[in-house]
Amino acid sequence: MGRHNIKDLTLGQSLRELYLVKSKRKSTTKQGKTYLDLELQDKTGIIKAKVWDDADRADQECRRGDVIKVEAVVEEFNRALQLKVKRLRRAEPEEADLAELLPATEKDPGAMLQGLRERIAAVQNPHLHQLLDLFFADHDFVEKLSVSAAARNLHHGFRGGLLEHIYAMVRIADWLVENIYPALDRDLVLAGTILHDVGKITELNSDLEISYTREGFLQGHISLGLMMIHGQARTLPDFPPELLLHLEHIVLSHHGEHEWGSPVLPATPEAMLIHHVDNLDAKTTMVLEAIKSDKNLDEEFTEYHRALERHFYKVRPAAVEGTDEG
Repeated sequence: MGRHNIKDLTLGQSLRELYLVKSKRKSTTKQGKTYLDLELQDKTGIIKAKVWDDADRADQECRRGDVIKVEAVVEEFNRALQLKVKRLRRAEPEEADLAELLPATEKDPGAMLQGLRERIAAVQNPHLHQLLDLFFADHDFVEKLSVSAAARNLHHGFRGGLLEHIYAMVRIADWLVENIYPALDRDLVLAGTILHDVGKITELNSDLEISYTREGFLQGHISLGLMMIHGQARTLPDFPPELLLHLEHIVLSHHGEHEWGSPVLPATPEAMLIHHVDNLDAKTTMVLEAIKSDKNLDEEFTEYHRALERHFYKVRPAAVEGTDEG
C-alpha cells in the first residue's frame, strides 16, 4: 500500500500515516473543551488537522518539528480538506523517511550547480572569478547551498529552494544584460546575483523544519552575507576596494526598499537590475506555489494571499489550436 500523500487525500478517506508537525496550538471551545489545532506536512503539501478527543494527551505526545503517526479521517471545513485525528503518537526514528516528509525542489540540484559553475567559468574579471571560485571550492558551502531553503514561509520555502532561486535569477539576469542592457557590468551582475542571498545558508536551518537560527534572528541574511563576502575577499591579494564596494552594495540593497528590509536603496544599475530580478522570481514563484497548494478545488480563485494581498485566478487558459504560423 502506498503513502497517503497530502495532495492526494480525498473527502471521507480513512488513513494511518506519518506526517511532520508544521505547527501546533492548543485551544478551547466555547463550552470549555480542549482541542488541538495542527498543521501537518509531507513533501506534497500541508493540511490542517484537529484533535478533539484526549487533546491534552495528544499535546504532550507531539511538538512542532516532530514526525508523528496519525490515525485520521479526511473531512471538509470551509470548503477545504482537513484531518480529524482519532489517535496520534510520536514516530520512532527508524519509521520516518524524511525524503517523504520534507518539501524539496523538483529540479536537479546537481544540474543547477553545474549550470552555476559553467557561468562562473565564463567570468572574465579575475577578482570576481577568484572570489566565486573560493565559495564554490568550499564543500561545506556547496552542500549547504544545495539543501537550503530561500525563505521560511514565502517563496522557495523548501529544501533546495535557495539554489533554485539563485539559478533562476542568474539565467534571467544574464539574459537581460546580454540582450537588453549591455552597458551593465555582466561579471558584476553574475557575481552579485549568485551571492546576494548567500547569508541564508546561515540564517535558516533547513533540516526537519525551516526555521531561523540564532544568527538568523540576531543578524539576518543581509548582514551575514556581507560578512561572508568581505571575509572571503580579504583572503584575495589586491581585491579592488571599489569592486568590493559595488558587490557589497548589491547585497545591501537587493530588497529594494527600506520597508522590505534593505539598509540602503539600489544606487547602481547592476543593483537595480538584481533587485527587480529577485522580486520577479520571488513573487512569480509565490503565485505559482499559491495556486499549486490551494485546497479549495471547487473554487476558481485561491484563498486570500496575505503577503501579496490578493486572490489568484487558478484557471489556466486552454491551448489554442490552429494558430501555427507558416
